[in-house]
Formats: sequence, C-alpha cells, structure tokens
Amino acid sequence: MSKSQQMIKSFYHFKMLSALRILPMGKAISYIFYLSLIVLIPVLLSAVFTYWFSDAAPSVLNNISSGVFIIIFLPFIYFFITAVLFITVSILAFLALGGAKWARLRADYKQVWNISAFSITAPAIVLVVIESFFWSDNSLFYLFAAVSIIYIALALRYLPKKN
Repeated sequence: MSKSQQMIKSFYHFKMLSALRILPMGKAISYIFYLSLIVLIPVLLSAVFTYWFSDAAPSVLNNISSGVFIIIFLPFIYFFITAVLFITVSILAFLALGGAKWARLRADYKQVWNISAFSITAPAIVLVVIESFFWSDNSLFYLFAAVSIIYIALALRYLPKKN
C-alpha cells in the first residue's frame, strides 16, 4: 500500500490503523516525513498569500525577495514540522501504551508508536488547513490532541486482548 493510500485510509479506517502496528518502524518513520511534507504545503501557501495580498511586506522581506526567503527557510520549516510531529507521536504513544496496558491489550511501545504515527494524519492536516487559512488560536492544539487521542482509542479497540 502506498503512502497516499495509507494517508487516505487513516482518515476513516480504524481497523486498518490497528493493523498498521505490524509494519516495520522505518515505514512509520518515513510516513511521518511524508506527512510533514503534506502539512508543509498549506503553510507555504498561507505564507505566499499573506505576502502577496498584504498592504505592507513584512520587515524581514524588505531587502530580499519572497522567493529567496522561502527557499532559504524552507528546510528549517520542514524540519521544525517534522520534529513537532515526532515529539507529538512519541507523547501520544506513551499515553496510548498506558491505555493499552490498562485495557489489558497486547501491545508494546513500537506497536502503539506506529498506531499513533498513522492516527495523527487527519487531525494534523485539518488543523494546519484551519490554522493557515481560516482561524488561528492556541486552543486548536487542544482540539488536535483530543481528536488524536480519540483516533488512537478507536484504533486500539481492534487490538487483541491479553490472555
């Protein structure tokens, strides 16, 4: 299954999210890099629209063109988004492991990390689109965390029980 198919199915198919736990760790890590690239697109579009349609250019951009500014800072923005996603997945996996142990499910940290990596897809994409184009507020992070936890909990339902 390609990364695009995994991304589309991770929006609605919780049983498949649970099944993705058996993938090698490298597949989940490469998926996080792919998700970071997808999340970067609305951020860049928002920055370009803000620069083109604002009355006055930001002070940083007065001496250099916007294209050079974006090219220079693009890798930094990408690695920042990737780092935030990795930290978020790790924290959510730690919480999910506690939930799996409490519910007496057969899971280890690697498996819940994989589930968490695929479960943050829908909340991350929706959050970035909302924050980039419609409404930006700190409370959106709490909404992102709540929806991510709900996605992980729905995926954990399909894990086998301990004997």
